[in-house]
Amino acid sequence: MTHVLLVARAVVHVGGQDTVRRLAVEVAAALDVPVSACFLDGAAPSLHEALDDAVAAGATEVLLVPTHLPPDRYLDTWIRRAHAHWATGHPGPPRVSVTEPLAGQPALVTAITDAVSGPRHPLVGSPGPFRSPAWSRLTPHRHHVLVCRGPRCTAYGANQVVDRLTQGLARHGLGDDDALVTPTGCLFPCNLGPLVVVYPDDVWYEHVDPELAGRIADEHLRRGEPVDGQRPRSRP
Repeated sequence: MTHVLLVARAVVHVGGQDTVRRLAVEVAAALDVPVSACFLDGAAPSLHEALDDAVAAGATEVLLVPTHLPPDRYLDTWIRRAHAHWATGHPGPPRVSVTEPLAGQPALVTAITDAVSGPRHPLVGSPGPFRSPAWSRLTPHRHHVLVCRGPRCTAYGANQVVDRLTQGLARHGLGDDDALVTPTGCLFPCNLGPLVVVYPDDVWYEHVDPELAGRIADEHLRRGEPVDGQRPRSRP
């Protein structure tokens, strides 16, 4: 059985993530095969998780479809890297292949010409202010928590780390004024990921798993005590 995965880069807004997932549902209905959406970084499920799900569903072949429109060497490269990392633990089936990206599909030109010749909706009025007084104020917070959502940290389990961290904060009734959690792109010491950084304490947590994420919420962000006596990085 062939399982198709639509692979996207980080999609910051939930609406953008939902668009990729809806596209997967529509493609599944058209092809009559299992189709899922996944993300290399910044959102769940990761490509690793989607491949695991395909194996669990009995897939004998998995076809990866890069969903970017412009030529994107980043996505092309990281699809291959992520698959190679995943494959080290899966020496057997399924066979995994990749298609040409959507930007290389001739039907894309047809879709754009159909849009140009189709219905038009004049833009009038404004759906809301472009600026707001609320967007001119720094959000007060006791701790600023950076969680790496780069492609390697995502492959290592950053999605589960974010979930456990936010669940722990919610359980203790801690809001943005206590701990402002910000997902980031690559923080660079990738081999140490998943990475969580707590400021202004300048404490870097390495190899964070869901258990450690829970302790960060319980001990560091709630009680102000870095886990296991962690201290700020020494300065050169």
